[in-house]
Amino acid sequence: MTTSANLSSIIRFYAEKQKSPFIDLREFCQFIKKYAEHHVEETAELVKYLGDPTNTVNAELAGLEQKHLAALIPNGNKKMIVSVTYFAVKYANQYKELIKNEAIPYPIEHDLPKKFPTHVIERKQAEQYIIDCLDKQDLKTPYLYVLVFSKELPSLLLPSCVPIKLLLESSQKKIIRLCKKDEYHDYFLKKLRTSNPSKEITIKNFYSHFIDTPHEGFIDVTEGDDYYMWNQLCYYIRQDFEKIQDRTGEDTNVLQAIQISEIHSTYLKQKFQTNKKREDALKELRNQLGRSPYFFSMNQILKFHDNNGKLLYGQYSEDDLKNTLQKLSSNGKNNELPELVVFKVASGTRYYVYKKNALPLVVRLCNEAHDSIEETLVRKWYNALLDYDKLPEMTDDAKFEKSLEDQVEKNSPVLYAMLNANFMMMLSLEKNEDLSVAGFQPFYDGQLRPYSELLILTRDSVMSKAKMDLPFIYTIPIISWIIALFKSKKKIKSQSSQQSQPVIQPEAEEKTVKHHKTREEALAEQARNLAEDFIPEGSTLDRELNFLVKQWNKLITKDANLALTEDVNSLIRDYTRRVCRTLSAQSFTKDRVQNLAEALVKTPNMQKIGEEKALTEYVELYIIRLVSNV
Repeated sequence: MTTSANLSSIIRFYAEKQKSPFIDLREFCQFIKKYAEHHVEETAELVKYLGDPTNTVNAELAGLEQKHLAALIPNGNKKMIVSVTYFAVKYANQYKELIKNEAIPYPIEHDLPKKFPTHVIERKQAEQYIIDCLDKQDLKTPYLYVLVFSKELPSLLLPSCVPIKLLLESSQKKIIRLCKKDEYHDYFLKKLRTSNPSKEITIKNFYSHFIDTPHEGFIDVTEGDDYYMWNQLCYYIRQDFEKIQDRTGEDTNVLQAIQISEIHSTYLKQKFQTNKKREDALKELRNQLGRSPYFFSMNQILKFHDNNGKLLYGQYSEDDLKNTLQKLSSNGKNNELPELVVFKVASGTRYYVYKKNALPLVVRLCNEAHDSIEETLVRKWYNALLDYDKLPEMTDDAKFEKSLEDQVEKNSPVLYAMLNANFMMMLSLEKNEDLSVAGFQPFYDGQLRPYSELLILTRDSVMSKAKMDLPFIYTIPIISWIIALFKSKKKIKSQSSQQSQPVIQPEAEEKTVKHHKTREEALAEQARNLAEDFIPEGSTLDRELNFLVKQWNKLITKDANLALTEDVNSLIRDYTRRVCRTLSAQSFTKDRVQNLAEALVKTPNMQKIGEEKALTEYVELYIIRLVSNV
């Protein structure tokens, strides 16, 4: 033994030296004092055992007893130390012999000496312990456990340093040894054939491979027919041996081996089901990444649900999610872009989008941005023209392009981020190399196309729409020129007078009038706050509603399409009006909105429409819109 200050190791060393786990406390105190005097220079911690170590040893023994490593028991007028680690080593060696000779029985609790304090050993349920160790086992700990079996089988003694695979291997060997006996070989083979009349060849191959062929080490039974046949064989053996009234030690040993193997089979079944569930969830994750709206942040990905409404996150782990996204977004083959590309908006949010959906997404975002940006510019130019003013972008193409870029950055940050992402140019090059791919290309000759081309907006079109709303008098050149001249002089005079006037500081601050919000106002404010949870970053409520209505309303005829949309909107309005009568701002939460939408979509009339997912999202947004305008 190497020099150690660990009391449990010293006790075990002394027990092995005297070849007994029961140690007289007084004799041990004398030993540890001499041990400390001899090794204190090597290990300074041993200084605590110099002098009279009795109190120190007693205090540490109390701690070791709590850790199930040693115990202090009375022995007449004296006290005796029991080394649990001594027994752990002893039974660990017995398991090694058991593998070499399967006829050796498992060590059981009754094998312990009568004076051994069984309360000091930690008891564990066999099923839970074996399953836990199959996932992760610490073989460096010196504990001794009592494994409690079900069905009144004797409890097993198992040191923590014994690999659980060794226990499983021993159970297999005991079962195979039983099946090789003349009285059992053909008996259980016949049982398997009787219960599986159509699997004669499978049973023959199984029996030949597992029973009749010598094996070294653990036999893998995780594959299809082997797993099924092994479980059935264990079931028939257990069924027969549980009927035995006066069991011998060998009968008990067989039942213990059967229960160990069945626990392992249960673990394999649960693991298969868990992995299947995990793989299905990851498959659904990959599928949902390719669905509308095609770009997703991590917060949105964490909220993905399966077809049963359960969160996907939880069916797979955080590491599974990170590894899947990392794999999909890592470098593709032959220096191509990966399957999943990533971009970041100005706020710092990262979005994931499939490469195949990137260009269609840009087209969609450009179409959506066209209307909102055109409306913004028309309104801005109209106000300027109404005031007989001219903006630089009205006459300068370069400044008009800059104005469009600023509007895209402000109103559609996702589109702006995608257009300026490095992968877009590479994606355009990949598409150009594939002559079979035709369609929209945001880049031309290695340069981003002008925003006017991307948005299909021109100065002339914006100016025409802005002038259409002007009063008639603004269309008469001479009159409009004269009024503009007076307006410009008046502006100059007003600006000069404002500069000449001194800044007047108010003598006192105005009193603020406290306004108590009504229930409707509080509800509307809560709805506006909730809108952020339902609307993707950079989009608007109207833009999302327009996009979703195209997903669930597939009617081709314009009149029929508008009629269906109005019927649905009317139904949502009536439903929301009834709900709002009893709704408070505190109870109007995201979950509440989702529940209301799901309940309405489940009604018979709404079920006829189909496209439940898009329709539900539309109802959620429309409810938010209605309540926020109460």
